Amino acid sequence: MSYSGLPVEPVRTLLAFERRREVEFVDIRDCGELPRVRYGGDLTGAIELTVGPVALLGRNWASDIEGLWASVAALVAQYRADGRAEVRFPDQSAYLSLEPVPPGLVRITVAGGPYRETAVTGEGKLLSALTAGGAEFAGKLAELTGRSGAGRTGPSA
Repeated sequence: MSYSGLPVEPVRTLLAFERRREVEFVDIRDCGELPRVRYGGDLTGAIELTVGPVALLGRNWASDIEGLWASVAALVAQYRADGRAEVRFPDQSAYLSLEPVPPGLVRITVAGGPYRETAVTGEGKLLSALTAGGAEFAGKLAELTGRSGAGRTGPSA
C-alpha cells in the first residue's frame, strides 16, 4: 500500500470585520456583505489551509485577501508549469512554496521570520483544494460586489 500524504481540509476564506474595536473573522460563505474598507484600503482576510494536523495558514496570516489569493493562484500555476513554485505574501515578509516529493506527493511550506510549517500530501489533493478555495472566493466576492470576474480590470471586466 502506498502513502498518499496527509488529508487536506477544504480551504476556507475568512474576512476580517472590525466590530467594537475588535477584529472578528467570518467565513466568506456566511457573509451577506463585505467589511467596510477605508478609501484606498485593502479588503483584509485570511486563508485557512490545514493539511493533516498542520495548520499552515490561518488568521495569524491576515493580509490583503485579494492579493493573497492572487499569490496562491500564481503558486498553483507556477507549480503546474514548472514542477515547483514559491511566492511571497502580498504585504508580509513570508513565503509559500511547493516542491515535489515523489511519487505524486508535494511538500508545502509556509515560512516567515522564525515561523516555519511544512506538510506533505498528495499533489492532486492539495492543488484541487487550493483551486476550489480560490474559485469559491472569487465567486462569492463577485456575488457580494455585483461584479463578474472579481478582481479583473480592463475592457472585458
